[in-house]
Amino acid sequence: MVYQVYRVGERWGGYGVPAVCDHPDCNEEIDRGMSHACGSEPFSEYGCDRYFCEKHIDAYYVDHSGEITEECEEYTRKCDDNDDDCVCGMVQLCVKCGDSLPPFPYKPEHPDWIKHLLTDESWEEWRKENPDKVKKLLT
Repeated sequence: MVYQVYRVGERWGGYGVPAVCDHPDCNEEIDRGMSHACGSEPFSEYGCDRYFCEKHIDAYYVDHSGEITEECEEYTRKCDDNDDDCVCGMVQLCVKCGDSLPPFPYKPEHPDWIKHLLTDESWEEWRKENPDKVKKLLT
């Protein structure tokens, strides 16, 4: 299962990672899978590597030049720089990225995820290799 758990910068991502929507006014529980990722995927050039519930992520369109718009007359698929026939493709973004603003602050890790990292036997080796990260999770 390739996208169950992975690293996104200093945070964990993947549909196996419980989280809370990164919008500051929301506490909806989600996972950090691609369906919640700003930019439609975790390492997107368009997104902010935050994760949002359905209420706080919107569909935008990106044309072949990388311009983000709210409407597109002729949607095909996500554009490839080498595809002259591509008019625009859909990408999901948070309101900050849609308006080209700095991202929302990160929210803390979900308590269930912290408990899993600190107690599950499958993470024992990670805990041994990362004592500083374990210490940070305990504080």
